[in-house]
Amino acid sequence: MEKFKIEDLLDEDLIFMNVKAADSESLLHALSDELQTRGYVKPGYADAVIRRERIYPTGLPTNIMKVAVPHAMERDYVLEPRVLVAVLDEPVAFKEMGDGVRDVMVNIVFLLAVCGSNDQLTILQKIVGMFSDTDIMADIKQAETKTALHQILKKHLSD
Repeated sequence: MEKFKIEDLLDEDLIFMNVKAADSESLLHALSDELQTRGYVKPGYADAVIRRERIYPTGLPTNIMKVAVPHAMERDYVLEPRVLVAVLDEPVAFKEMGDGVRDVMVNIVFLLAVCGSNDQLTILQKIVGMFSDTDIMADIKQAETKTALHQILKKHLSD
């Protein structure tokens, strides 16, 4: 089987800067629509992501930038695996991973449309691991263009 690379999941055209949203659910609908328009996910994906987010929240109160990594529990919504990245104009509240009670005012969202293969899970572990590295998070925060952010993510997530 061919090994997955982060480049296979992370397209520059799926990086969005200065995204505005009233709340996490409207944000997840808008981001999921982008994936659906491009043919990466099936209709209903947004609702599947929101369902999972209510049960297993993904807000992470990480240093420098607060992060959320929403994804669907059901894998059959994903047609082609991708990671969409949205840097928010103003933080949006997501419930904190683990406790599900506290709000985390999230600055950046990594929406994961994945099927759950081992290679993809390895990439997801790398993405989550990146959040605890303050230098990488500082680089991400300073990226002013989607091209710059794409380069930073590729650099830190490639083998």
